Amino acid sequence: MSTVLNDIRDIFSIFHDGGIVDCKGDFNKLTLTIQCNYLAELINPDFENFYLDLTEINKLDFDPWMNPIDLEKIDFDSHEDYLKVDLEILSAEIKDDSIIVTCNQHDTDLDFCGGILMISAKNFNLYDHKMTPMTIDQLDLICRKYWDNARNNRNENV
Repeated sequence: MSTVLNDIRDIFSIFHDGGIVDCKGDFNKLTLTIQCNYLAELINPDFENFYLDLTEINKLDFDPWMNPIDLEKIDFDSHEDYLKVDLEILSAEIKDDSIIVTCNQHDTDLDFCGGILMISAKNFNLYDHKMTPMTIDQLDLICRKYWDNARNNRNENV
């Protein structure tokens, strides 16, 4: 299994409860804006977002959960149609050489309430709110710090 796929899956997993709020680009290079305040604020209290560049994309698709369920499935014309609606990241796994990101979507004006985002890309770059390059290890440390703080705060309140 590709190290790149594992890394991208891990990035989405770390951004659990964050949201994909914007995208720019195409299958050569697509930049996702991921709003994850609770992690970004640990870098700088004014930060809200991270940016994930996906390059040389082989697969980018979205299978929506229709709401109500008996609605005809939406066939999206463009990745922008589903990547700009604030998809809340729930989990990520690898299946059949693709990253499978399970997402919620809370805009009741839309006919879907979430779905499965499928991604396969040959490479990626990760950045903080100010477009400073980051490694997965740096992101993982921030995530561990957040959960350590949450655990410590919970123990103090018991």
